[in-house]
Amino acid sequence: MRVSGVIGIALITSLLFAGKGWPSGIDLHWLWDNQCADCHGHSGEFSRKFLKVNNGQLQGRHDTRNLAAFMRNHYASNIEVDAIYEMLLAQALTRPRFKQECSQCHDGAASFVRHSLVLQDEVLLSRQSGQPTREFMLQHRQLETSDVNFFMDLLNRVAREVYRP
Repeated sequence: MRVSGVIGIALITSLLFAGKGWPSGIDLHWLWDNQCADCHGHSGEFSRKFLKVNNGQLQGRHDTRNLAAFMRNHYASNIEVDAIYEMLLAQALTRPRFKQECSQCHDGAASFVRHSLVLQDEVLLSRQSGQPTREFMLQHRQLETSDVNFFMDLLNRVAREVYRP
């Protein structure tokens, strides 16, 4: 399927499911998985392995050109380039703790957010119970407050990437 066809299907699907807890924009993790992952693998692993952050800007390991400009001319030219760039920047700056500590039970962070959490009025809630995720996390696996803060920051960021306005 051509890129425009895939994006069209994603847009129609997002409109059909627009509403409480469903994305209204393109899910950046879905977009990466369907447009980039065949060549570049998982976005978090790619960003940590092949990109570096220099003065708040992403750079390829061996390339000092403007990465955002490169991305605009890459395979999926101009499809959510700024949003994908920001997602990769955040991932490059974030340790892979969710994968290391949580994925055995919860799969990847984006999948966990899609299937188990909703973002309502900027508050992350359990899709099943409606309980605020922070409240649950404070009781989960004897996590320290600093751990809860780390995971809540990560899950909130991923939720904003998945459930986009």
